[in-house]
Amino acid sequence: MRPLADVERDIRNHLRTSSADFRLRFCEQNQVWIIKYIPARFLRNFEKSRSLAISATPGFTWGDGVYVAPLSFPYSTMMYGRAGIMGRLPWDDTRTAWDATAIGVDIYLEWIQYFRGPYRWGATTLHADLANRVLRNAFRRKFGIDIVFFPPDQFNKAYVDLTVDRWFVVSDWSSVGPQAPGQTPKSSSMIQDCEWVAIVEEEFQQSVWKTHYTELFRPALHGRAIMTQNATLVVDLKNAYAQRRTGTPALVRIEA
Repeated sequence: MRPLADVERDIRNHLRTSSADFRLRFCEQNQVWIIKYIPARFLRNFEKSRSLAISATPGFTWGDGVYVAPLSFPYSTMMYGRAGIMGRLPWDDTRTAWDATAIGVDIYLEWIQYFRGPYRWGATTLHADLANRVLRNAFRRKFGIDIVFFPPDQFNKAYVDLTVDRWFVVSDWSSVGPQAPGQTPKSSSMIQDCEWVAIVEEEFQQSVWKTHYTELFRPALHGRAIMTQNATLVVDLKNAYAQRRTGTPALVRIEA
């Protein structure tokens, strides 16, 4: 194993590169537009709080935080719910982002080996989800990572492109401790000015291995057609968002 100091030097170098890349790819006038699809049963609670929830469930991809997608991939996460919520994440020059693709994942895997307790716990016991939660949160806290952007780790063959799409987890440490089953998660103030802007006219079923979702109606779009349609849907969603901000009812129906 390399000295820990060398690994952490590489982490900080990658963090600087990732942060600059994130700003170029996702920032628009010092903010990041995001979208999150939630099950319809949570819509009433959302309309009361006008905020998104902090996921603190052990086993989530990159630990605790607010899981969203950039608006530039508006179809990518709609398998998770039928109500599309749009909001904005203010972004200034001091914020940091971690690109968790090949290099970012390799460096992280090297770093966690120095923490033998949770690393061994995750590798050799049935408590892997909890151990991974501890390690992922510790990594993001130590290096002050505001957002992790990563390739999808679940997919739908019609609407998700594993090579192109990116998902986000936004750091919010105001929620302490993992969520018990059925426990209401805490709301976050990180994503601001949230509005309900879309209804998904499709249903999905999760596979038994939880690797992918199958659409239950015939999808109208496939593969490259999604990429060409992304821009059109983004414009429609932004228009609906602007109307909702003025109090005018507006919803985009994303058809199957």
